[in-house]
Amino acid sequence: MQKIADGDAASLRVLYDRHAPVCFAVCLRVIGDRHEAEQVLIDVFAEVWRTSARFDASRGSASGYLAMMARSRAIDHARANRQMPTVALVDGDAGLLDASAKGQPGAKQMADEQRVIVQSALNALSADQREAVGLAFYSGLTHAEIAARLKRPIGTVKTHIRQGLVRMRDSLADYWKAEQSST
Repeated sequence: MQKIADGDAASLRVLYDRHAPVCFAVCLRVIGDRHEAEQVLIDVFAEVWRTSARFDASRGSASGYLAMMARSRAIDHARANRQMPTVALVDGDAGLLDASAKGQPGAKQMADEQRVIVQSALNALSADQREAVGLAFYSGLTHAEIAARLKRPIGTVKTHIRQGLVRMRDSLADYWKAEQSST
């Protein structure tokens, strides 16, 4: 990220090649339209080029930063166009990452590995945490929308999401450290 901040376009290409499949899958999951998801993906990496100096490695990995940025931009796009599909979090849902990795050598293998690791971390959550995290991150719902859908108090929903994310962060820590050191 520092090299990108210094204007190194080759580093942006490497970052894109490594992380675009997962970011595209996030965009596609939220938006539901391949063409629109591709446009948002382009916007995400254009923003990375412009704002990479803001990245703080002490707050998380580059892959986490990119995935969160992709999710945020996709939600913004979907809300602006009023097309928020609801997608269930299904164990073994391999289709989106497989589709996003086509044509990129090694990308499918990396996406498969990341999917297994993230799915394992999701499976380790309680059912309430997994449901709340899935609705927030895969369907792009707000805390209030999740509370209404689940018929639970908003504070409970926020607690489930926060505790779920902390548990996932802890269970993914070793993987992200290894991945970050290879970036």
